[in-house]
Amino acid sequence: MDKKYLIVNRGSASEKYAVYTKDKCLGFLHLEKSETECDYVSTLYFEERKVQNCVSKKEFQDSLNYTLNLFKTSNIIADKNEIAGIGIRIVAPGKPFQNHKVIDLAYEKEIKKVLKEAPLHLLPTYEMILTLRKAFKNIPIVGVSDSDIHSSIPDYAKYYGIAKIDSDKFGLQKYGFHGISVGSILHKLQSENAQLPSRLIVCHIGSGVSVTAIKDGKSIENSMGFTPLEGVMMATRAGDVDPGVLAFLEDNLALKGKKLREYLNKKSGLLGVSGKSSDVRDLIKLEQDGDTQSKLALDMYAYRLQKYIGSYFTILGGLDTIVFTATVGERSFIMRERICQGLEILGIKIDQEKNNRSEGIDADISASGSKVKVLVRKTDEMGQMARDTISILEK
Repeated sequence: MDKKYLIVNRGSASEKYAVYTKDKCLGFLHLEKSETECDYVSTLYFEERKVQNCVSKKEFQDSLNYTLNLFKTSNIIADKNEIAGIGIRIVAPGKPFQNHKVIDLAYEKEIKKVLKEAPLHLLPTYEMILTLRKAFKNIPIVGVSDSDIHSSIPDYAKYYGIAKIDSDKFGLQKYGFHGISVGSILHKLQSENAQLPSRLIVCHIGSGVSVTAIKDGKSIENSMGFTPLEGVMMATRAGDVDPGVLAFLEDNLALKGKKLREYLNKKSGLLGVSGKSSDVRDLIKLEQDGDTQSKLALDMYAYRLQKYIGSYFTILGGLDTIVFTATVGERSFIMRERICQGLEILGIKIDQEKNNRSEGIDADISASGSKVKVLVRKTDEMGQMARDTISILEK
């Protein structure tokens, strides 16, 4: 019988679980806030079926137990004793987290040291690790690094312009994130064409946003840095900010430490600029109704993506393919068009009709004569995590 692996991807507002064998996904579950009368909703995909159920707040808070029971009643597992290993996504700054590895007590100790640096991801993940430890005694848990693929970023790109002695002492450097998503895109492109394009940009555009430059199959730049806060403006994250502004906020608004991190991670970005919403769909509607702050937020969002794409075009020495992925990248034809406008000078041209038809599907939206292939590809972080977990546990 094939070994079964539990894959866990925990966020601040959603939970994803899946069971994989070496060859396939047996079941995938997504729990998230509901837009209907339910508190939360669970969507289970298995045996080419899709089953949705209302989930109470209590069930969501105890999501592991809810998931295991659902996997059992759906015959995805007979019981939890069938699980041979577990993989969980780790979004954390620091060299201990730059590679995939089995989580031990020393690893957990390192996580505790940096909990405050990635608050949207790391605290929920750490709590889940402790829960998994209790539920699955003696079963190995692999920390699947969201930065692993970016370990190839060269030194001149990964260090900050601060005293090198401090960089080395505290591990202050660019680690980059969304590496699991980028890895899944590379896997998909290789399965389609056998060979990756030599010069590739991957735009992961969701609640978190990042741009990655891939040269000959290796990451050479990622817009995120020491933490997932650097880079493009995001749903609630500020992205790039002049350090002088941070000092000013500390002096004038008494924002420092935990309060400053919360401000930059949860009260900035699209939400902070618009003053209305962090959701691109809401902001597009508000903009269409004449809301100027929502328009400004979306203009800034697109502009910063364009800046990163342009700069990565330069460091790659040109561009063969650009990929849009993640929730907004896959589903919002409006934002894809907005981002690509003005990039014709780089050889990026999209076919408007193809783009408008491509919502949540894999597609080639390149215009005839475009020098750069423009693709929409669905990310598969869970599948990539399963491959990475199995490669560690079945060495």
